[in-house]
Amino acid sequence: MPPKSAPSIPTALALFASRECRSIARSLANTKDRHGGIHAARKGLRRLKSLLRLGADVFGGSLADIEARIGKLATGLSPLRDAHVAVTIAQKLAGPRPSPAWAEAITILEHRRDGRLVEALHKDPRFLKRRHAVRDIGDLVERLPWRLVKRGVVEATLDDQQQRVVSAGKRVRKEATPANLHRWRRRARRLRMQLQYWRRVLRAANKTAHHRAKHDKASTHAMAKLSDALGAKQDLRALRVHLRALKKPVLVAPLTDQIAEELKKHRKL
Repeated sequence: MPPKSAPSIPTALALFASRECRSIARSLANTKDRHGGIHAARKGLRRLKSLLRLGADVFGGSLADIEARIGKLATGLSPLRDAHVAVTIAQKLAGPRPSPAWAEAITILEHRRDGRLVEALHKDPRFLKRRHAVRDIGDLVERLPWRLVKRGVVEATLDDQQQRVVSAGKRVRKEATPANLHRWRRRARRLRMQLQYWRRVLRAANKTAHHRAKHDKASTHAMAKLSDALGAKQDLRALRVHLRALKKPVLVAPLTDQIAEELKKHRKL
């Protein structure tokens, strides 16, 4: 039996996109760890969008409808994901032996998180509507003209995204507003995902990275480090918002002070 030939770059890209859709659906069907499944689904939607953007120049208007569907799904999952992350970050800050204030706050945050999940499952039992929506996205993704997404198209997109990250960084250095920081993080995260996918695609297609290999590997590492640092800062700010929403100023005051100290560690960003 002859050895199986490697897929072309366009075919490999299409296969990875289809796999991501199936992975998102499986995450939403995870009944053993609903919160973990939701978090994984949100990350999968971001990865899928970043992968599809590699072919944006040739997909044209077909991509707009898919991105709108991805955005709707992601927006619907965001409150659930954010409530879970608030609990996770609070537990991390509280440490293995949380103070009475942290223990009480974490308990309240857990009740709010679990309550939101119960409400979401009541409106969409077993997340069937969401899973059907992912299936429909998968069907649309398969019909995209992947054959047109050649190597040159992808590498031009990566170069453009790199410049967008640089521009967003310059804007932050001029004015470090939450909106500018969020834009910088979003662009850095997208580039990191795209570079990671591109390396996987080249391996799957049995192609060499040529002169870009060292540059792309360094860029992936740099973008991962930047994205994680910016993400940590954003999560701390989000936790502070969740704590203030508890409307218990005496309880929350020392906790937000601790968050402020943690945020000082990220001032160099």
